Amino acid sequence: MTAASRTSTAVLLELLADRNGAGPVTTAELARSSGLAPAEADATVVGVLAIAGAFGTLREESTSDGAPATSVISPQAAYFLRCLAAYIRSGQAILENWERAGAESGPFTAGQVLAGPQFLYLAETHRLALDPSAPPLRAVDIVQVVIKDRLRSRGDRARYLLQYDERARQYQLPGGHVRTSDVDSRAAAVRELEEELDGYEHRPDRDVLTELGVVDVVQPSRTHGALTEYRMTFFLLNTDTDQLRPGPGARWVDERDLFDPDFRIGRASLNVAALRRLEGTLPGGLRGLPWSLPVSPRRGLGAVIRDRPWEMAGLVIGVIGLVVSLIPLLV
Repeated sequence: MTAASRTSTAVLLELLADRNGAGPVTTAELARSSGLAPAEADATVVGVLAIAGAFGTLREESTSDGAPATSVISPQAAYFLRCLAAYIRSGQAILENWERAGAESGPFTAGQVLAGPQFLYLAETHRLALDPSAPPLRAVDIVQVVIKDRLRSRGDRARYLLQYDERARQYQLPGGHVRTSDVDSRAAAVRELEEELDGYEHRPDRDVLTELGVVDVVQPSRTHGALTEYRMTFFLLNTDTDQLRPGPGARWVDERDLFDPDFRIGRASLNVAALRRLEGTLPGGLRGLPWSLPVSPRRGLGAVIRDRPWEMAGLVIGVIGLVVSLIPLLV
């Protein structure tokens, strides 16, 4: 954009801001007041009105003689238009860090609020809320693998393996995008397991991937911010090995926490919207699925303390109390 174009756009935004409280203004009036040449005035005014309207600053009204007109909805909206005009005049950008992928769900720092992908994520979330059938901007094929183990210490409840996605800043099932080099979704699932599980090598004589179904989900991408259609193919892993080792960033999640929207691992939430939809299509849900592993690996003391800190603290206090009570008997 040339300096002249930036100036004319800024002038129109300032003219709109000046009209706050003075009644609606027509497109023709704005064009005449802008000082633009008639040949370019109408198109420029229409474009500026469209952009300003997308920020929710304008209201469509009519003049006293019934002509279509526009008004600024509030003093705050007028200040925003002046702010936008100032950015345009200077040639500076409001948003930054478009090259850095990833978005948070909040709370936000000042830097995150003005990060391009973060703003896009919030804008797309709002667009979907306004229109549940809003068309996505992109579509991707995803595979995810359910790995189900039993928690013997908790009444044989199930636990599921989730992997941390650093770009999305969420936990989700092991898996990822289907690449053009993958023969099919099953091959993609095998590749992702070998990448994400520590030392895992898929052996057809020992490991079975059973397709559970395909689910389509539309939601804003936590990586790119854009509203995305995810076509997700789910598999269940069954293996004879009892030495399945999760990779870095993986965590086992109790079945009671899997679909709890408030559950967090640290600050990270769980991305299980598609898995929740899949469960509704499975006879007996996830509970009806067989175990992935023949025998749960023994849990070390560190894992027990991490998963059950209050119970362990109570046990330690109880032992100390017992020792203290026995001291007088031993003296």
